[in-house]
Amino acid sequence: MNDYPLQSPQSLSLSLPDATSTCTAQNDVELVAASVAGDQDAFAQLVQRHQRRVFNLVFRMVQKYEEADEITQETFLAAWQGLPSFRGDARFSTWLYRIAYNCSLKQLEQSKRDKALQAAIQSRIELDKQVQAEAHDCQTLVREQLSTLPAKYRVVLILRHLQEMTYEEIAEILTMPIGTIKTHLFRARNLLKERLEAFERELNTRTRG
Repeated sequence: MNDYPLQSPQSLSLSLPDATSTCTAQNDVELVAASVAGDQDAFAQLVQRHQRRVFNLVFRMVQKYEEADEITQETFLAAWQGLPSFRGDARFSTWLYRIAYNCSLKQLEQSKRDKALQAAIQSRIELDKQVQAEAHDCQTLVREQLSTLPAKYRVVLILRHLQEMTYEEIAEILTMPIGTIKTHLFRARNLLKERLEAFERELNTRTRG
């Protein structure tokens, strides 16, 4: 099928002749018969005759001009491809508008799915931001509490957990026995844990108050 460019309606509220008149319906029957036989010029006349009403129907459903234009094109393509199945039980215009309606519904459902997917993605992004912010706050809190520890405890925590050094390396840097390093680490961890828990209790008390 050749492409038949649709003429954009100048006004959606334009008063139109009655497309379901006996004369028009009779012409539709003749044009449909010719179209089924492969006459693309006959189908082009059907497009020109019904495109404005189809566009108006679609536009009022989807409320977007560009989408309405695309769906209108899709409607006539589907009609051309489906002509062999058209039995004439209803007027051609009725059959055509049913296709337009179904194409519009399909687009609305797709738009709904797209919006749901976009909302899910946005929700995930916001959640990730929140998690990152909380992680940053937690790291900041640990650093703040770490800075309040006695120097001998603070340094072993820094070397072991932030610098990721071995006990042997720490012992060499601080010129201490490995056993002393392990003892300092044990006490430092407990002390840091106690201060973090105390801070959390204080924060919860202020929040409830």
